Amino acid sequence: MPKHAARTIPPERQKSHLEKKHAALSERVAALDGRMSLTPAEELELHQLKKEKLHAKDALSEVG
Repeated sequence: MPKHAARTIPPERQKSHLEKKHAALSERVAALDGRMSLTPAEELELHQLKKEKLHAKDALSEVG
């Protein structure tokens, strides 16, 4: 067994972490969506945030 064996994170803790991450991403997406116009950098950020938010949602559904 390796000296630093990987630990499994309890599902409740994973779910809590993913819920917090999803909520934080939602807040930032809403803030950017609420603007009249976005800079190219903000448009890119918004696109990346939406992608990350979707990944968090998918991970949440896997955890249960």
